[in-house]
Amino acid sequence: MSKPKTHTGVIVTKDGEKTVKIRETATTWCVGPRETYDKFTGRRVGAPLTKRRLKLESIKPIEGCEA
Repeated sequence: MSKPKTHTGVIVTKDGEKTVKIRETATTWCVGPRETYDKFTGRRVGAPLTKRRLKLESIKPIEGCEA
């Protein structure tokens, strides 16, 4: 069973921006099991040359979420 998502954030992709649900770990923000973003830089983990980024200033808690 997957861990619950606790926040929302905006990811910048080649096709534009999209809003996704994310959860927090010690060093990353996780969108899914294979898509994580560095907590301090917003860069995608494991793909250093990609332009895909998480806008850190856009991260907000989900209303009514028990975290």
